[in-house]
Amino acid sequence: DGIAPGAAIVASRNGAIRFEKACGTYCSLTERQVRLTPETLHPLYSFSKLITGTVVAMTIQEGRLDYNDPVSKHIPEFTGEGRELVTLRHCLTHSAGLAKAASNPVSDEAGWSAALGMLCKYPVEWKPGSKTSYHSWSGAFLAAECVRRVSGGKPWAGLGRQKLFAPLGVKSLSFELPTEDQAWALVPQPDATKPLPKSAKAALSFAGHPGGGCLGTLADALIVLHLHLQEGVWNSKPLIARDVFRQMHTVQYEKEIAAARAAGKAPAHEPWGLGPLLRGTGPACDAHKWFCFYDQTSSGIFGHAGIDTLIGVGDLHTKKALVFATTNSPKPADQTVPLRNKATDLAFKELA
Repeated sequence: DGIAPGAAIVASRNGAIRFEKACGTYCSLTERQVRLTPETLHPLYSFSKLITGTVVAMTIQEGRLDYNDPVSKHIPEFTGEGRELVTLRHCLTHSAGLAKAASNPVSDEAGWSAALGMLCKYPVEWKPGSKTSYHSWSGAFLAAECVRRVSGGKPWAGLGRQKLFAPLGVKSLSFELPTEDQAWALVPQPDATKPLPKSAKAALSFAGHPGGGCLGTLADALIVLHLHLQEGVWNSKPLIARDVFRQMHTVQYEKEIAAARAAGKAPAHEPWGLGPLLRGTGPACDAHKWFCFYDQTSSGIFGHAGIDTLIGVGDLHTKKALVFATTNSPKPADQTVPLRNKATDLAFKELA
């Protein structure tokens, strides 16, 4: 229907890919219409938060962190003006009160340090935990910095590869800038009246961000979902301890949501786990529309969106999973929600 110039999907059940398809075109740094293939790398945007939440969980399993740790325990300079009340749990559930903090590129160490410095001066917007509101980068960034602090200060890209990507055997996923010889999609696409960016660094301002800077194939992103469908076990080895995994996949503010509904009020919290958004057992909410499982009712569904161009969804009960992406923001914009929900509904029906 002309909603996007290209789209791709990969879907599985019980860990086995049932279908994979790419069609149309994507925009590169040198050409506006390149044939899309399953091997094309996509910016995963906020699906990166699910990846980061998984690395955090693995570090908690190691005994180096706890979800209830104040961020200031590991980042001593993150104090004052309410910042000392922020915990790792708040960071992963969009309840830290840092939703409007502006960011800058973090693809090098200087950018990372500058971003951390900004957050250490940023006043908390509300009492941590009192409500949720989407944190595009700040929560995941602080969680990742806590992992860095207890891991010898290693760069985030290296920790992602060491802790998660290497054990899973995924070669394309990376928080680093892509090289010139890699085929990756420039998403969203620049306006046709404007010149193409001259470099990956200029094009991917969010590269390296724990909250949105991972790049990879859809098939490798799907493998991250497979780890969750196997409840943290990979090749018979528990990468995430069972109790930690259960915390990840429990609606963190379930009591507050239920109390608000019982009182006839709109909940101040959304059904976040510790990284993924969860379907949960209550009525569907607006967040489920954007995360593409509004019409799905299984309480085992979890996932994350990546701006308006990518979704990744899994179901712990049926072991179904999919990653779906378009190579530009859907146009008109009001087609985004019906498109991505339809993709989930059709794929999960086909996987029955």
